[in-house]
Amino acid sequence: MAGKGYLGAALAAAAITMSGCSSVATTDTGAVSLAGDIAITRVALLPEEVLETSGLALVDGRLWTVNDSGNEAALYGLGHNGAALEKVLYLAGAENVDWEAVAADGQYLFVADCGNNRGNRAQLDLYRVALADLSAPDGSRVDYRRMHFRYGERLEVTSSGDHNYDCEALTAVDDSLWLFSKDRGDGQSRLYRLSGAADEQSVFPVATYPVDGLVTGADFDPVSRRLALIGYSRERLFGHSFLWLVPVPGELPDWSAARRYRLGIYAQWEAVSWDGPQRLLLTAERSVLTDTMLGEIRLDARGEPRPARQATEDLW
Repeated sequence: MAGKGYLGAALAAAAITMSGCSSVATTDTGAVSLAGDIAITRVALLPEEVLETSGLALVDGRLWTVNDSGNEAALYGLGHNGAALEKVLYLAGAENVDWEAVAADGQYLFVADCGNNRGNRAQLDLYRVALADLSAPDGSRVDYRRMHFRYGERLEVTSSGDHNYDCEALTAVDDSLWLFSKDRGDGQSRLYRLSGAADEQSVFPVATYPVDGLVTGADFDPVSRRLALIGYSRERLFGHSFLWLVPVPGELPDWSAARRYRLGIYAQWEAVSWDGPQRLLLTAERSVLTDTMLGEIRLDARGEPRPARQATEDLW
């Protein structure tokens, strides 16, 4: 959850989304990234049942999402275009403290209960559901495995609104799960590797990236071997949403080749999923700026998103 009030002061931010300018920016590591506006097309308004969509995974042509904190411990299966709710599956006995991310590998769907707005959670949870069980009839209870993890480098847990131990982004990469932190303190993102089979684990950051904002979603495309990260800037007024596209040639992202794009509309974009190497799907929660929706970003043959010349018209 990005925080229900973070957009409340940002109504004026919509004005800046009309600009079509682009520039070249240098990150803290010296890597050069393209900071241009790109277009998002609205595919559909999402059903009322998923107004607080916070994770997204495409499995066999169906989109799976979850709602965040305080909602039911349930998986929502949407049609490929996002408009129709096709089924709801329940994780009986599970607790949705703050479900924030969904990822799928070849065997399982994972739900990360990793939201930590105030920084006061010591233990976080990972739920694993077999992909085969997603074919259960609408309304079914499905089996799951609940696993626990914690940040190993965090020796003291205290409550704060300015910390680096929030998380809303999870994706499957090769044989592990990658978790990206939402660093409210420094605007960076730390990469943690999780096992999808350990009942208890302590995880440590393997890399830190200068994302210049708050990461809310991640997905990896195994065909193009590219990582997509979405999020929004830390400014509460005149802010913007962003997309990072990062090649992953080996065991880690190649941040020297990472590119950062500003999304044409400043919405509460919560989740992202690849639909082939040339299409990205994104979901947004309902907010003061936009309704809950499924959006898409199209990429050309070179892997470049199209510019936001008609971003506002496309979305509305």
